Amino acid sequence: MTPLEPAANPCVRRSLPFLSTFVCVALSLCLLAASPLHAETGETFAIDYIVSIVPRQPASARVRWELSGINEIKALRLRFAPDRLDHFAGSGTLEPTADGLRWIPGGPYAHLTYRVKLNHLRGRSQRYDSYAAPDWVVTRARDLFPRIAVTYEATGGREPRSHAQLIFHLPSGWQSAAPYPEVTANTYRLTPSHAKLDRPRGWVALGKFALHRQDIAGIMVSIAALPGSSLSADAVFRFFGLTLPALKALLQAAPQTVLVVSAPDPMWHGGISAEHSFFMHAKRPLRTPDKTSPFLHEMFHVLQPYQPAADADWIEEGLAEFYSLELQRRAGLIDTAAYARALAYFERFGLWHVDLTQQQDNAATNNSAPLVLYALDQHIQHATAGRKRLDDVVARLAQEGGRVDSARLLRVVNRVSGKKFTKFFERHVRQGEPPSYGPAP
Repeated sequence: MTPLEPAANPCVRRSLPFLSTFVCVALSLCLLAASPLHAETGETFAIDYIVSIVPRQPASARVRWELSGINEIKALRLRFAPDRLDHFAGSGTLEPTADGLRWIPGGPYAHLTYRVKLNHLRGRSQRYDSYAAPDWVVTRARDLFPRIAVTYEATGGREPRSHAQLIFHLPSGWQSAAPYPEVTANTYRLTPSHAKLDRPRGWVALGKFALHRQDIAGIMVSIAALPGSSLSADAVFRFFGLTLPALKALLQAAPQTVLVVSAPDPMWHGGISAEHSFFMHAKRPLRTPDKTSPFLHEMFHVLQPYQPAADADWIEEGLAEFYSLELQRRAGLIDTAAYARALAYFERFGLWHVDLTQQQDNAATNNSAPLVLYALDQHIQHATAGRKRLDDVVARLAQEGGRVDSARLLRVVNRVSGKKFTKFFERHVRQGEPPSYGPAP
């Protein structure tokens, strides 16, 4: 490949012969220089992610990366779907790979530009999980930015850290919402992570919409209600005011911000969680007729500090659905009779006599699994004379983090209870037999 010489002016670049180019519409911002603050926090280089939406052309976004002080970076491997991201150009050298590009910045200052096609259909129902309407955009950062793997030069043992910002250049009258602290209008400071290179994550809303914010239990909860959504922000805030503190304590989570995005058709008819944020279709209720809550279910996923293994969909979805009901009971939002009806609903509409560890069917993960976990909670309380319960198991998993599989859950249940629950798991998880259950304690 022919290398590109770094341009003196960050707005000037040369195109690669094998890649189409486009005119960069984002105005170049001043690159962040090293400062005493960066030295104190261990930040060694800066990166601005700039997303530009062109008026009357919202179906695609133009993205520019501006990097400063990146002497430690040898190369970046970018993985992406070629039907979504194209027209790459930038300083240094870009080399095609089987699943994307390898970018060698070739200097302390570098930039990269590309185009993103925003509309994307999901599932057999062919609903959008990323969509651009004439006056709004709802998407995830994962759709705007490739997956990144970084190769560093030898740094003498020092771990390079990035000071990263997410910046939006939008048509007049538009605003933005992202799950990060806002520095200035449409500029967000990315929360430092353990990744080698901080990358934007979570849901993003752009355009003309209503934005509501409220601090709940030390978390700034933002609600972006897109045109066509009749979601009551006040109702959501009241609901989370009664349930979020307990969920935060259970999962030992303390994010600075959580963003809730509500949008109408043609968006996905359901909820989708992401980092520090979740999407909920405008027609989904705060509580369903069985009294579980899609909003609390997705908030559980947002706050959980562990990841499910291949055999643990029943754990992830079952816990989220169980606690979407249980935390309401504890908050006094549903009475004993409503709670009992919800348990009966789980039993009636569950998928039974199947191995839950091998299931992704909603009937198994969202009905069978929460009932099994409710019965497990009762058994743990009985085995410990009320001293321990499922909360203690979940808190242990949250504290340890990492990846949770069915075998690990069983080990933690055994440790917390001091008893062997192998037969319970074999009977109700592996064989899928409906558990007997009594009234809530």
